[in-house]
This record gives sequence, C-alpha cells and structure tokens, in this order.
Amino acid sequence: MPNTSAPAAATPAASPTALADLRQYAQDAQAMLQDQEIPDTPECHAARARVGETAQELLERVDSPVTIGVVGEYSVGKSLLLGTLLGCPDLLPVEERPTTGNITVLHLTAGERGSPTRAADTTEIRYLSEPQLSRCVEDILSTLISKLDRRHPELGTGAALAGYDPVTDPRGWAPFDSWYPCLWPAPAGGAPRPVPPELIDDAHRDTVVELCRIRDALISQRGRYSVLGHRAHVDRKIVNEALKLPPAKVTPKTPPKLTLQPFNSENIESDKDALSRSFPLIERVIQKVTVSPDHWALGGLLAEHPVQLLDFPGIGAAGSYGRDKSLSRRALVDVHTILLVVLSSRPESKGASEFWDMLLEDGRTPAALGQAALVAANVFDKTHLPSLAAVPGPALPVPELLRHADELNGIHVYGSKFVRGRQDGIVVTSAIPAIRAYELSYTHLSDETRERVRAAMGKLPSPGQRLWEPVAARLESADAGNPWTPRLRSYDDDGGIRHLRDLIEDHVRRNGVAQKLERAERSRRKLDAAVLTLRRQVYRSAVGENAAYREIEETFAELRYLLDRRVRPALHALRRPDRDSVGDEAAVSGESEGSAAPTLPPGLAASAAAVHRAVFQWKEWHHLLERADRDDQHLVSKSRPPTSDAGLLTDYPGFEAEPDTGGADGFLGDADPAEDSSDAFIEHFQHTVREWSANGTDQLREWCQDWAAHWQQEFAPLREWFAEPGTSRLLIELYSRRRGGTANARRQLAALWTCLNTEQAMEKALEKHMPAPDHQEWDKAELEGRFPARAQHALAWHHLMRDLEEHIEERERHPLRIVELRQHTAVAAARTVTDNLDALRRAVTDTLVPLYDLASAALLDENDIVPPRQSSPDDDGDADSPSGGPSGDSPDDGAPGTHVELPIDRLVRTWSID
Repeated sequence: MPNTSAPAAATPAASPTALADLRQYAQDAQAMLQDQEIPDTPECHAARARVGETAQELLERVDSPVTIGVVGEYSVGKSLLLGTLLGCPDLLPVEERPTTGNITVLHLTAGERGSPTRAADTTEIRYLSEPQLSRCVEDILSTLISKLDRRHPELGTGAALAGYDPVTDPRGWAPFDSWYPCLWPAPAGGAPRPVPPELIDDAHRDTVVELCRIRDALISQRGRYSVLGHRAHVDRKIVNEALKLPPAKVTPKTPPKLTLQPFNSENIESDKDALSRSFPLIERVIQKVTVSPDHWALGGLLAEHPVQLLDFPGIGAAGSYGRDKSLSRRALVDVHTILLVVLSSRPESKGASEFWDMLLEDGRTPAALGQAALVAANVFDKTHLPSLAAVPGPALPVPELLRHADELNGIHVYGSKFVRGRQDGIVVTSAIPAIRAYELSYTHLSDETRERVRAAMGKLPSPGQRLWEPVAARLESADAGNPWTPRLRSYDDDGGIRHLRDLIEDHVRRNGVAQKLERAERSRRKLDAAVLTLRRQVYRSAVGENAAYREIEETFAELRYLLDRRVRPALHALRRPDRDSVGDEAAVSGESEGSAAPTLPPGLAASAAAVHRAVFQWKEWHHLLERADRDDQHLVSKSRPPTSDAGLLTDYPGFEAEPDTGGADGFLGDADPAEDSSDAFIEHFQHTVREWSANGTDQLREWCQDWAAHWQQEFAPLREWFAEPGTSRLLIELYSRRRGGTANARRQLAALWTCLNTEQAMEKALEKHMPAPDHQEWDKAELEGRFPARAQHALAWHHLMRDLEEHIEERERHPLRIVELRQHTAVAAARTVTDNLDALRRAVTDTLVPLYDLASAALLDENDIVPPRQSSPDDDGDADSPSGGPSGDSPDDGAPGTHVELPIDRLVRTWSID
C-alpha cells in the first residue's frame, strides 16, 4: 500500500483494494505487537498501547458498513418516508407527535424475490457504557452552564457544576440536586432566588428535567444487574410499544423530585414497563431488515459493502433534548451519506441549521459536509401548484418559476445551502403517493395514523393524472437540463421514491465508499504516527542520548523544509494580488511534488466576474431598455407624472393583476419610478456589494479553514513527536542551553508549537480580521461614493427633468447611456467587493506570515543540536540493544553494520511508513 497523503476520495474505483490493504496493515501492526520486544519504560508501554488502539480503530473503520444517516425535525415524516423507501411503511413507529427517541440502526440485507420487506422479530437494544453516559451528561451540562452563565451569571452555574461529572463523581448527583432548585420559585418562607424564576427561560428547566430523568434511570438500575454497556435482545413488538417518547409535557412548576422505579438487565427483555424506564440509558436500537428486491434491489450495493441506515431522533422533539443531540453528534462522525429530510412547505428549519452547524463544529469542512449531504423535501403532496398566469408562453425559465412559487423557491434556496449548490442532491418526495403507487401495506400503523394516511390518499389526484407535468414540460422547453423537471416528473411517478433510491445508490457509490475510505485513511495516518513513535522509543531506550539528538536533527530538517519551501512561500504568495495563472498554483497552495495540496483560494477575478454578472441582471436595466424599444425615437422615454384621477379609477373586471413593468405605459403615471432616480440604483448597488462581499467572505473563510485543516493533518506526526514526554524534555534542555536561558527557550518552542497547530492559529487570525458577514459594518457614505453617479439625482429620463435641445436629449436618453451606466456600475461594484476581499485576505496573511517566519527562525541549526557533552568512543558498543541488535545502530543510522531487523522495522519497510 503506497504511503500517500492524497485524499482517498480521489480514487474511489480502487477503494475495495485500498480497504483490503488497510485491513492487512492493521492486522500486521497487531501481529507486530505480539512479536516485538518492548523495553520496560513508561514511554514504550504508552506508545505500544497507542499502536494497539489505532490499529483496532483502523480495523473497525475498514469493516464498518457504509452508513446512511437520516436526520430531520420531528414533524417532517421521515420515519414514514424511510419505511416506504424500504417497502414497509409501518417499519418504524409513525405518529403525529414525535416518537423516535433513539438512534435506530437498520442493518439491511437483500431478501428473496417475491418476498416482502420485513424486520426481524428480535431487536437489539444497546445501552450506553459508563464512559459514554458520562460524555453525554457532560455535553448536556456544559451547554446548560454556558447558556446560564452568559444569561444569568448571578446563578453561579459554572462555579457549582463546571468540571463536575455526576456519573463518576463519588458525590454522585448530590451537587446537581442541591443546585437546580434555584431555577424554580422558592418555597413559601424560603430565601429569595438569585434570579427571579420568571426571567429564566423554560428551556433551561426542561434541560434540568431531562438530566433528572437520566439521574432517576441511572440510580434505579445500579447494582449487580446494571444495564450500562449491556446488549439486550427484545421482541420487536415490545420495543415499539416501550420506546416511544412520552407526550410533550408542560414544564413543571416545582423542581422535579427523585423517582426510583427499579429495573435491571434481566427484566428489560420481557417487561415492557422496565424497558420503558430504561429509555434514558439507551444508546441505540438495532433492527435487522430484509429488503424485498422487488421493491428496492439496492442496486447491488449489499453485494459490495454492508449497508445500514441510521434513523436519528427528530430534531427538536419535546422530552428528549441534549441527550439526543449528544448521541447524534457522536454517531454522525462515521456517517458517510447524510439524508436531511425537510418539510416542502417549510424547508427553512432552525433545528436542521443548528444540527448542521454542530457537524461543522465537530471537524467536517463545509465542502466535505456538503458533499456528504442529500436533501429530501418531504410531504410534497401538500405543496400548492403555483399560478403561472403571469408568465405567458410555452417556455418557463426556472427563475420565473421560483419567483411565482414560494414553496419551490424555499426548497431551492434552503436545499442548496445544505448540498453546497449541488442541485442533483435535492429530491421532492412524499410517502402517500408512493404507498398508493406500489400498493404497500400499512396495517401495523396505529389507528390514528392509518386514518391520516387514508385521508391524505383521498386528496391525491386520480391515478394516472400527472399534476406537475405541465410545469415540468414548460421548464424543459426553457432548459432541457434544469433540475426541476426530473424532480417533478419523479414525484408524479411515485412520490419521488424511485428518484430518492437512485440518488442514494449513486451517492453511496460515488461518495459513501470514498468517504469510508477517507476516514479509514485518517486512522491509517494515526497508526503511521503511532508506529513511528513506538519505533523511536524502542531505539531510544536501547542506544541512548546520541540517537535522540540525531532524531531531533532529522526532524528539524523535515520541519524546516515544510516551513521554508511550502508553508511560508504559500503565505507570502497570498499577500500578492490575485493569482489565476497555473504557474502560481503551487506557490499559493503550498504544493510540492508528490504531495497533496489544498485547493486554490477563491480568486478575486472570479469574484469580480460574478459581481459583474449580478449587476447586469438587475431588472432596472431591462425595464429602461424596454422603454427605449417602445419609444418611436428609440430613446428611453420619460416617465409620466401622476394623474389627478389616480384615486378615482377602478379596475375593469376580468383583468389579471399584472407585475410592475416600470410604469412607462401605465395610465396612472408614476410618482417616483425606481429606475428614474439614482437613489434606487445606489440602494441596489449597496445591497449587491453587501451580498457578494458576504458570499466572498464565506468562501474565503472556508478556504482558510480548509487550508489550515490540510496543514493540521500534514503536521500531525510532528505534533505527536513534539508532544512526546521524552522529546519535550530534550528540547527544553537543548533550547535552554543553546538559546540563552529558559525564557528564550519557552518563547521559541512556543512559536514552533503554535505553527504546528495551524487550525488554532488560523482561527485566531479569522476572529481578529474576518468578522461574520452579519457583523461586518459598511460605511454608507463610502458605498455611495463608490457608485458612479451622484446620489439623490434625477436621471435624464425622469419626468421632472426639463426637456433640452434635441441633440442633447438624444445623447442623454440614448440606450447607450444605459449600457454605459450598467458597465460603470458593474465595475464599481466588482472593485468594491474585491478590494474588501483582498484587504481581508491580506489582513489574515499579515497575521500568519510573522508567526511562521518566527517559527522558521526558531529552528536550531545542525551545529546547535548536540548533547551537553560528547561521549567517549569507549562508551559505544556496550549498551544493550533491542532483540540482539548492535549497540548504537538505529534504523536511521545509515552506518554499515550487522543490524538485526526488528519486527517493527519489517512493518515500517513493508508498508513504506515515513
């Protein structure tokens, strides 16, 4: 297996071979640990344990199923959609209120032809281990502490609970129990609360109630038959009845009291009530599902890789707050494809956006997350057919459709946000027409849900009637490659289910397997670093101090190359004006031969072109040129003043409401036509500059974060080396001795350590120089000054402008003046946006360049890297060497000798670890 840092996703076709190679590498590493003699030092034992952990992590990631995560708010019908997708609408609990209170894992296997989709009779319930529960409670508590300390510092939440873990703390839940009543009114005769309870949001009390439910469940089961870490196998019917979220309750008026309802690992398998009481301690529910190939053959996916679907708890479901979020964010780390289900009529989802932001905070880049995402705009059967009477003609451009269809426009806008503009990643769906089209049974749904499904079916168009076909055909006439025509036709076919199936299959093949390989490659790089660390410790303990100093010399040479030949030139190149030529790519990205480089930064020329196009699309230009077309002299006609009978006339019945066309031909005249005054143009100019500056800032910020993430990964082995206790002791001693004392050593080693943590350094630079777009302030007078016309100025075609001589009128109202004004405005807007982006880019790089210059200067020269005293030649040759190897021979010595190859040397050589 070649040792390359290139992203695995670049070669998805080779993924089966690559995964097999990674599996063999992990197994060889485990075998090496059995054969390699490990010196008895704390550093060697810690390094050995690290190799074992990372090898096991790599094996688990290689053998893990390709995972499709399904997320969405609780009211979007994702459980019914997921069941319908698999050919069994009643596969999962479906209710009007939130029901999915746990992560439900569906292990998919292909069934026999002619057999229906069915779930196994037994369900596996996997409980949280104590460390998992501890992390979950920590997540909930830390969020509560952060919010209350910011909003109500008088409560002292952080002072009482920060760093406290009620799961493992010997005091148990006592500190929490003594603190949380302060969120409720004081009992009669009690001391007043630090903050009046009516000023405290109920959401904080609801979080405490959830923590109390976890507390009650944990205390109720402690003992010999604890469920923590337990795996139970329970009848599926019992699971469906027991593990439903409780109905949403009003926040209690008094602090909740401890409620003990005992259960244990034995009675949860047969007692529905005991299983229900254990709900807060469950990590996930695992259900094996045999999928009918008649409904979905899964395109042969199961023959290539194991596949599983993860149905995540509904975002925002009452009664399950931080627990769901904590468990979901940890499970989503290894999800390869994310299907976000939104409501067609309300695709903008605060909960989904917060969930997305949470994933970004956990380390995925926006680009990687967008590549992993698919969006299903669900319950499309309730979407209104748009009225397009105002758009005549057979052709219907997509922008015109979206302008007249708010719901479709919402799907377009918010769906694009999650898939990063990949329109082929959005589908419109509804389970109801799919159930009818495929004649699927839903008899095991609750009585209430069955009635809702029947009622919804009654509102569908007659079978064979294609409600959206006229719209789809008009869209196709305007643009045969538009994304909405196949979406709408697929919905007319079967509620979009086939389209969604094809989308998932294609995405899993193109991206899911590649992302699985990419995550396995991350573990491989961690294993590389762990193996090299163990190897260094083995030889260091055998050959002593001289080898350690040679190791410092070689490592510093590698770091010097990275800083002086790749990182610093890339930062200096970013200081220069826009670079769009191929010759500058290596300099800007920091690429060198044989290395994988981050993408190029967003170019200023590309931003300017986008702004230029945006300005050219302003409707005002088209209105003015249309007025010239209608004018007998082909000049921009002057607007008409308002007539005195404007308030008296009533529309004649039968006329459709018409959009405003600029008013040149309106019989009522125009009091202040938008395109006749420079003010409206300036307002549009300011809006365009703000919008595209925000867009460019987002792209620049994203690129900066990607660049930092790239170097964070590149520097990972060096960071691990610097962090080793043995290395840090040597470096502190060496720098203190060679650089004039402890203070200088601390400063210079801090510079080196900071430069290796590129993500942290970049984040500080971004916080300082690149505010969030919503907080970026613009000087209105400066923007007006950038506009190529005078503010508060009537233009030549305004009705208040007096008529001039004929040749002057012809010159001032000629369409070429519109073209000139449009061109000058576009250039001014583009220059304003690019000047702003260039200033931001320069500010960030001007912060980072001195940092990396300082780090380069802090590297010791070869002549400075020497031990405190030179050992005499007689000292060599007597030290014990590992496994009979010659004294003083390390794998990097390069000196001739009879060095015996150790098991760890064979592993490094076989797998080309460097």
